[in-house]
Amino acid sequence: MERPKSPPFDRAYKRPKLKLPPGACDTHFHFIGPQSQFPLKPNHVFGHLDFDDATIEDWLDMQKALGLSRGLLVNSMMYDRNYELVLHGLSRFPDRLRAVMAPWTGITDRELDILTKAGVIGARFAWRFGPTLDRTMVARVHEHGWSAHYLVHDNTWNDAILASPGRFVLEHAGYIKTEKGIDSAEFKFLLRCLDTGRCWIKLNPRFSAHETFPFADTLPIVQKLVAHAPERMLWCSDWPHPQYFKPMPNDGDLLDIMLDWVPDEATRNRIFVDNPAELCGFPPIG
Repeated sequence: MERPKSPPFDRAYKRPKLKLPPGACDTHFHFIGPQSQFPLKPNHVFGHLDFDDATIEDWLDMQKALGLSRGLLVNSMMYDRNYELVLHGLSRFPDRLRAVMAPWTGITDRELDILTKAGVIGARFAWRFGPTLDRTMVARVHEHGWSAHYLVHDNTWNDAILASPGRFVLEHAGYIKTEKGIDSAEFKFLLRCLDTGRCWIKLNPRFSAHETFPFADTLPIVQKLVAHAPERMLWCSDWPHPQYFKPMPNDGDLLDIMLDWVPDEATRNRIFVDNPAELCGFPPIG
């Protein structure tokens, strides 16, 4: 049986209407390969799928096309707990890159120190790794100054997320179901998280129920989140859009959606520059 594959990312980037300020940051993307040098983990969580390479050089092309200056790399679950590619990328671009990865239970404190010095600022906790949140690891990485980054699809971890020490991040707007709207318990949970003063939320239309751009069902949710806590919103591309089986969007369009989501330029600049700089610890723009 032929293994399925998500559509390839669109390399013909549209020229965005939105002109980004210096220091603009994409807070969620992945490096994949080259698999000849950085092979995926055998039998990874998406082992039934095939994936094309999306290399550091491909990422540099995307950043240039969109006018981005910085990035928060999220190590793909296809690499599981292997951080070789993360360290390689951080070592190549120590001022431009920070990273999030998923530590394995046996990782040593010395390894965590090495990763911290290299530029890892967060640990990823995802339901696909298992149904139980590793609270011990949440506490360990907090001791190293890392934030906890949660990829969730239901409310199973809600209490544990709120109890997270230090800063924490919800990916893809908590994967809230758009049809439930801003009066839902799910949306109110996002506001509770923001009200802790320690929560950042990544904005990207991946949680949309619509098939194609402009993903209009996301607009009221994003605008309400931005109005509630503009100082802790983040923008992300999710490039190269792994495990995406709808028509593949163009990253130029995904950037320009911010013109509708956040019409105010000062607030947009805060989301693109100031907020990720605070969370990730980027050096001042020189």
